[in-house]
Amino acid sequence: MVGTPVARIADLLESVPTASNPPARPPAPAPEEPPLPAGPALGVTVVWGDLAEVAADLHVTGHYQSVVPAAAELALDRAISGGPRPLITEHTKLGWIDAQLGEVTYFPCRAGPVRSAAVVGMGPMGTLTERRAARMYASLLGEAYGLGHVGTLATVLIGSGTGNLSVPQAARALVRGFAGALASLGPAATPPRLTEVLVVEIDRLRAEQLHLALVNADGKPPQLRVTDGLREEGGGQLFAPSAAVYALAALSGLAAPAAAPAGSAAPAAPAGSAGSSAPDGGGAGPDPPPGEAALSTVLAGFDPNIRAKVREQLARLADVARTDLSLTVRAAAAAQDASVPVRMSVQSGTGGLRWAALTGRATVPERLVPVDTDLLRELVDRLTEPTVEDARELPELLSRFVVPPDFQRLLADDSTVLLELDGDTASVPWEFLAEVQQAGGERRDPLAIRTQLSRQLRTTYSRVMSDGRPDGPLRALVIGDPGDPEQGFQLPGARNEALAVATRLKDLGARVTLFVGAANSTRQPGVDPARRLDVLRVLLCGGNDIVHYCGHSDFDLSGTGRRSGWVFADGLLTAQELALLERPPLVVLANACYTARLGASAGPGAPGAPSAVTEQSPWGNPQAALVPSLADEFLRVGVGHYIGAAWRIPDDQGIAFAEQFYRELFRGGSGEDPPTVGGAVRAARRALYERRGEAGRTPDDAGGRQRWSSWAAYQHYGDASAPFVRPGNGAATGQGTGEEPGP
Repeated sequence: MVGTPVARIADLLESVPTASNPPARPPAPAPEEPPLPAGPALGVTVVWGDLAEVAADLHVTGHYQSVVPAAAELALDRAISGGPRPLITEHTKLGWIDAQLGEVTYFPCRAGPVRSAAVVGMGPMGTLTERRAARMYASLLGEAYGLGHVGTLATVLIGSGTGNLSVPQAARALVRGFAGALASLGPAATPPRLTEVLVVEIDRLRAEQLHLALVNADGKPPQLRVTDGLREEGGGQLFAPSAAVYALAALSGLAAPAAAPAGSAAPAAPAGSAGSSAPDGGGAGPDPPPGEAALSTVLAGFDPNIRAKVREQLARLADVARTDLSLTVRAAAAAQDASVPVRMSVQSGTGGLRWAALTGRATVPERLVPVDTDLLRELVDRLTEPTVEDARELPELLSRFVVPPDFQRLLADDSTVLLELDGDTASVPWEFLAEVQQAGGERRDPLAIRTQLSRQLRTTYSRVMSDGRPDGPLRALVIGDPGDPEQGFQLPGARNEALAVATRLKDLGARVTLFVGAANSTRQPGVDPARRLDVLRVLLCGGNDIVHYCGHSDFDLSGTGRRSGWVFADGLLTAQELALLERPPLVVLANACYTARLGASAGPGAPGAPSAVTEQSPWGNPQAALVPSLADEFLRVGVGHYIGAAWRIPDDQGIAFAEQFYRELFRGGSGEDPPTVGGAVRAARRALYERRGEAGRTPDDAGGRQRWSSWAAYQHYGDASAPFVRPGNGAATGQGTGEEPGP
């Protein structure tokens, strides 16, 4: 603009003096605000001990959504549970704990140090950040203040026990959360009763690290005080990594000169110098410093060059506080079966798959793997009843394509694996997961062969708690070939399997009810036919522990939504008909292959119409989606374990899987640890895996294809680590080995 001076940005800022904006008279100082009245005082004490042995008014641990208790939470669970069912664990399995971030759930307690117990929600595993942890701690403290009767609160450093946050991060979150809760309270006419929070750590070194982190945490308000030093209570331990740190600290002290001040050390004299003793350096000299003889004894068996390097590193370590050291000591391979299971969550999300993992040593935060849906769908299709070549070559691609790099290392361990899946990701044949190998490396057995691998479905419903297993013989219901032969659903192999399984179960001490064939099919001598109504009567009234089905399965689209079930000549038997079960079966094993023919052949409104072949998961075909759908419906009514085959299985291999599964499930006797359902599934998978290359079979024909990969077709929905406890004293009673009378 002509005649208008150019204005700089600074000229437009009123608070910045310029030639066109001269400085104004300095403003008068603002009057000092009176200090805010101090809120309630709260002491934080670090306790070295076992949380369940520390006396307090309220004991609290953290709880991830859908994750059964472990570590401190498991110890608290055992302390409050008087019966065979741990309360928190059972509530978790039944879906009764929502565990939203900061949500507190309370549990009744027995007499003892733990008078009142609760868990505070941490949200889904892998999502706990320092900021979210601060919100959780603020919610927890606010809840404790609101109770009014809690004077002492005992907890652990929530979020750090499994490595999700470092000790300093979790300590900062605790301080920030507590500070926020205290600020929101403000001054109160009546001081609250809660005056002390005990943060309990079972490992001594971690307790030291925790205390140091709390002392050094910024942002502590004046009314939040950290007690000097540690308080020692019962149950404290020293784990292997901490013991190694203490040992290194002691060796470092020996390598440092005696006159060095605490917390520092000068470099040790080189081996062979005048300050060395004869056993280590050779030669005479002045008296060795204190500890030199002990250090020389430790190093005596090493090469002189190695001794010098060890001394050098120990001298450097002497300058490092032991609270700054962290070591990882891996468990022996023999102890892997008893280790904490690895939980991996795989959820479908926008743009790919969302992964999170929780192990005994660490929590891996959520990762997003971008996945091309079309490629994944093709991979699922080719790994569903795959060719021999695909079964050999594609499992490693599955691991590389959809598993995040920092999760791939978990595939190399032999710990039990629990996969938490949603309705979409359950269609992926995860049983093919394999360790990612370097080029030229030796290929190991798949994960599902090396260890126990099971699936769990993420659902919004809550299952009901069923009664305990009654005394008396174990009861089993076996159903074989119930389809209509006039519609082409007759399966001679399913008949043979049902007869073989019934014989095996009776030999193992179970009381068996057997139904074989449809009413309009060729009758099996001495065996009642499989009618839906008769089978339902035995299911609802028979109190069966095990149900074994071999036949066809399909989807039912005739109602308000898609339901899946087992094909009978007179319709589908779905979990909807089992909703009134008072005591659902503990184990359901279904060799139930998918058929798309039912919907095509049924009339309008009949079960299965329209054709289920049009129903597809985002990742694959209906055959891949059927077992998850069946499992979801049966788990909904309270079934503990659902084991199903995702594609057709050769008759002899279906029988071999079932016989090996039941043989392993009934293994052991009184005085022995009961077998796990996951262990029985693993043994049965391995039996088929080792027979995949049997002579006399052509890999290119249909039977050879199924034979090569049938071990991977079996999907187990349930907790792989759950023990299978038989009724009564846990041993086969030998009673009731005869067949139950038919309807």
